Amino acid sequence: MDRKRDSKKYYDKHHGNILAMIGYWKHDYRYTVHVVENRKKGKLMDIGCGTGAFLEYVSKRVPELKLYGMDLSDGMVQEAGDRMTGRATICQGDSENMPLEDNQFDIVTCNMSIHHYPHAQIAVNEMYRILNTGGILCINDMDCITPIRVIANIVFPHLKSGDVKMYSRKEIEVMVKEAGFRRVKYKKISPFSFLCIAQK
Repeated sequence: MDRKRDSKKYYDKHHGNILAMIGYWKHDYRYTVHVVENRKKGKLMDIGCGTGAFLEYVSKRVPELKLYGMDLSDGMVQEAGDRMTGRATICQGDSENMPLEDNQFDIVTCNMSIHHYPHAQIAVNEMYRILNTGGILCINDMDCITPIRVIANIVFPHLKSGDVKMYSRKEIEVMVKEAGFRRVKYKKISPFSFLCIAQK
């Protein structure tokens, strides 16, 4: 089963729905922005940017940053591009093979997207590659108690939305460290989500 194809097909179709436009996990944005606010200059790339809800949130709170977004779905890219006209540069791309140059961003964010990646380690390696030395990575995703995570990972392969895996804290920390990041900090920010912050 091609989960990338499933994810792209699903989000090409559902990019205009109200949850996508608002931001599925908007509650979590403020935690990432709190980290971002400490770096008011430079370039931020949001991987799996969806409709651009997070980028819009950042643009209102840290207008000094130059904003960029990338998504696999053409529909999401179109929606984000229209939403962020004049405020962000949006491109279409695969997180596991980013059409981006090395060492060009000061901040890379990935909000509620990594559970869609069939080869998440490769995606995190790519995030490391595109960051400048000293750059910051912020990964925000689902974090549930073990029984719920086990059930979710049984169900995910059967969903049309292309979900792949809900990762444990240990799995996320290992991925980030194996990519080469240091000063890794993982914290639970809601009963159902986490934020992992790391530095290149």
